[in-house]
Amino acid sequence: MSLPKGVIDPKQKNPEEMFIGWADAPAIDRRFLLAALPLGLAGAGGAAWLIASELDDPGAGAWLTNITHEISGAMVTHPYPMMRIVDQAAPSGVRTVLIVAQGKCTSALQLNEHDTKPVTAVGAFIQRKDRQMLEVPPFLDRWLSPATFEMTAALISPPVESLGRARLTGTIMDSKCFFGVMRPGRGKTHKACASLCIRGGIPPSFWVRAKDGRESVLLMTTAEGGPMPMDILPLVADPVEAEGEIVRVGDLLQFRADTGAYARI
Repeated sequence: MSLPKGVIDPKQKNPEEMFIGWADAPAIDRRFLLAALPLGLAGAGGAAWLIASELDDPGAGAWLTNITHEISGAMVTHPYPMMRIVDQAAPSGVRTVLIVAQGKCTSALQLNEHDTKPVTAVGAFIQRKDRQMLEVPPFLDRWLSPATFEMTAALISPPVESLGRARLTGTIMDSKCFFGVMRPGRGKTHKACASLCIRGGIPPSFWVRAKDGRESVLLMTTAEGGPMPMDILPLVADPVEAEGEIVRVGDLLQFRADTGAYARI
């Protein structure tokens, strides 16, 4: 008499090859696993290496939250909050440090009464190569205080030099994440975060990368040098092309072009 389907005959010749949950694995399975495990690990490691090698370098950004920095200089609110400090290591002797608040609420900082005045600020540095910003609490009494030192024209009104017009291809990103808070702080996966940061008052940056790997990060402004309006948000994190004017203001490069000059590519 034949047994029902799925029922194993207890009189079979090789009962040790039956699967029993509480019993040891059959010898043939043990041999297979011992041979397959090294191959599986090697294959997984090789696949991980191939995937990682195709990813872009996140760049030399850093978010130095373990150190509190204190800087003194001239507060400037246009086109974005920033401080100009004396730094002999900078080519012009003056370094520009962008000011951003913790989180995404930089627009909540009330800095107009401190514009072009000497101040001392305390916060955490965010930096990418030779670009720096200071992350501060949203409450002025916790990080900003008046300072007394001689103000120079280089601190208040640095030289403005037009480097000519150019058609550039790159990506619009928020400066804070791109400088080092997020790694990498760019690309489609960062679109929602970058849009929220720019909407919250964090300066937008135009990241341009040449075929030879050289990159430039330009502070984005309107054609008149003012802050970018919110209608730039739909283009954030997308590959875009724009024609505008490159302007050097002190040690910062600005790309001056209105929203209508940008187009997806």
